[in-house]
Amino acid sequence: MAISESRKKRLKEMLLEEKRRLWNELRDDIFRDLGESYHDQFTIPMDVEDIALADYIEETGLSIAETKRDRLIQIEDAIRRLEEGKYGFCERCGKEIEEERLKVLPFATYCRRCQEEEEKLKGP
Repeated sequence: MAISESRKKRLKEMLLEEKRRLWNELRDDIFRDLGESYHDQFTIPMDVEDIALADYIEETGLSIAETKRDRLIQIEDAIRRLEEGKYGFCERCGKEIEEERLKVLPFATYCRRCQEEEEKLKGP
């Protein structure tokens, strides 16, 4: 179960791009909720207090945007698994998960076939 360097590089860039996209969406959601004046104020924090407040706003926004927060955690876990050489392989059959599937669901742990079998076992 070894991953080629070219596949690892493609998958890592895909995961990092998804992470950037989610953080940008989350930041935009937070500032949209707080108003444009906050966005301008915290675009470039000036001192430690500004940075602390910006961090607090992000933390508050994370609790509001639970789905995005969970997805960010899953992306972080996927990046960790990639570095360990475990990402991109089905946890059930051990075969490589198709890159197209990983583009759609970057934190997938099963190949399409095994995912379908898992869902059948769980039933409706």
